[in-house]
Amino acid sequence: MTAAGSGDRGEKEGDGRPDSTTEHEDAAEQRSEVLEAYRKQNGGEGRSGSGSGKRTGGSKSQSSGNSASETRPKAGDDESIIVDFVANFVAGGDAAFDPVKGRVLMSERRLVLATSKTRTTVPIASIFDIAVGQVPPEVEEFFDYTVMVGYVDGDYRRTTVIGSDRELIEKFSLLLFRATLNGSTALVTHPAKVGGRVMDTPTRKTGLHLDYESVTFTGGNIKTDQEEPFSIDLASVIFFEVMERSTNDNETLLVLSVQHVENGQTVTSEISMTSRRMMNILGRYLRLIYHWIKSDVRDVDVEEHELEVLVGLYSTGEEIDLASLLDIDSAELDARLESLHEDDLITDEETPVDLTPQGRFIVNEEIEDVNI
Repeated sequence: MTAAGSGDRGEKEGDGRPDSTTEHEDAAEQRSEVLEAYRKQNGGEGRSGSGSGKRTGGSKSQSSGNSASETRPKAGDDESIIVDFVANFVAGGDAAFDPVKGRVLMSERRLVLATSKTRTTVPIASIFDIAVGQVPPEVEEFFDYTVMVGYVDGDYRRTTVIGSDRELIEKFSLLLFRATLNGSTALVTHPAKVGGRVMDTPTRKTGLHLDYESVTFTGGNIKTDQEEPFSIDLASVIFFEVMERSTNDNETLLVLSVQHVENGQTVTSEISMTSRRMMNILGRYLRLIYHWIKSDVRDVDVEEHELEVLVGLYSTGEEIDLASLLDIDSAELDARLESLHEDDLITDEETPVDLTPQGRFIVNEEIEDVNI
């Protein structure tokens, strides 16, 4: 199965992909722990992240001051430290590209890189780019895995590179994306298309909130038929692109067109942000999560009879007897569920179960193939 338009969906994001199956499996295992810890942040960004995932690849043991999600005492009025860890970094576009070791701290308002001699403060509102896993040539001899943060400092654009082990950088990057994008204002047209049919749907203003598994448009006057906030399941995305459109004022507006599967149909939603900076960061986030989900399933070989189970779980409720629906006995269903759970495509090996993002990704690819 191949996803339509997969060649345009950020396959280069997260450079340095594992070259071997073993390395890929190790990275996928680490990432699943990272994402599980990240999802727990939804209950409050002040929860401790210690013990959320094992450290591998020879990284240093984690102390109380080295967690990317651990909460610190308040740094000021209504400002809490949500990130505090030790890493190597090149701060502020230093022309010498000499990494230094120091503390990385972040609140909802600012990112601070501090050593015993220097302190670089990056207002969250000044960040215009976040690139994960792309190690710049100038520092590749020093870092295995990095996040580059581009920001505006007065009249200058500067770049900061932070490097550490993969698990820590990925966890920190997710929190950085959230701090940068959550609470933003978006203009959304949903659905702009259903299949190939253009819908006469008005564009509406709403808030935006990131979770690992979805982008939720939280408020304003955009509602579904159930009067609930509208979300795009990131595992259901099959293609997206950024387009330029002219407004009535002869200005150029960037629009993110996202094709995703919703209730068995291909739906297109169109999103525009208040600035090009926010559009760029949102596009980066979608490409990153898509790449992670796809890389976690690219080596999984799903047999046809297992795919039937995934589709059955996707399309039916808990009250449905899945074995009867598939015309198989309970022992055969148990064997298929066990295999799917081993491949991290479902949340448990016994019903009731849910599909993981990777499981939904595979099903949505299959649905898109049928729709085509």
